[in-house]
Order: sequence, then structure tokens, then C-alpha cells
Amino acid sequence: MLGGVTHLNLDPKNRLAIPAKYREYLQEKSSGRLVVTLESAQCLVIYPEHEWDAVRHKIQTLPNSLHPLVKSYQRLVLGHAEILEIDKAGRILVPQSLKEMAKLVRETVLVGMGNRFELWDKTSWQLETEKALQASSAELAELLSGLNI
Repeated sequence: MLGGVTHLNLDPKNRLAIPAKYREYLQEKSSGRLVVTLESAQCLVIYPEHEWDAVRHKIQTLPNSLHPLVKSYQRLVLGHAEILEIDKAGRILVPQSLKEMAKLVRETVLVGMGNRFELWDKTSWQLETEKALQASSAELAELLSGLNI
């Protein structure tokens, strides 16, 4: 399971060091292969390759796949997906085009989301966190009512 918030820096060559606590898991489950893509303009999502296969299939077979909005979403997520390999130093190379689309600069935040990571620019992550902290608790309670946690 991928969890936690880790503050990291992109180096001048767009390399990102994957935290050591995840490397063994990623090597064991996906031979160190990750898939990075967009889901929105706010951040990148990074899936272990074994998790990506199921996600890719679900996106390819979405109902209403001929609807223009669904087609746009498929193009965004599937079209920008790139396979990355963790190098011997435990780093991945973030593609320049995706870095620019997500507005990543040097300081980033890697957020574990269970089966994937999100990679945020530090400033955008701080704004997103503040927004979440100020969200209406009544509205959130309604949305999560069936969760039973």
C-alpha cells in the first residue's frame, strides 16, 4: 500500500528520488516500472505498472466512450501515459511535457493514495490541503455517509 506525504525535490534533469520505503515494494510488484500520466492539470498520477493495467482497462472500456467528454478524459489519461523505470539510484525521470502540464517546479510533494501516487507542486499541494481543511464538514459527511469508518 502506498501512503503518506513526502516532500521531495526534482533535480535539474527532472529526476525524482522515490522514497526508499517504497522501492522494495515497487521492485517486487512491478519490477521497478511505473506509469505516470495526468488526471487533471493539478498534479501527475504515478501508478505501479501492475496497478496501471487494471486502471487502463477501466478507462478504455468506460460507458459512453463515444461521448466527447469521456473521449477527452480518455485522451488525457491514456494519451499522456508514459512508462518509467526506477534507476539504480532509486530515481525516475519525469517527462518534461508532463512536468510543464502539472506546473511542477523544484519543490514537489509525493502523496501516497493507496494504489498510486500523486505528484504535486509544493505550492499547489499547500492550497489543496488548505481547501480540504476548510471544506464543509456537513457536505463531506453526506458524501461519505456510506463509508462506515
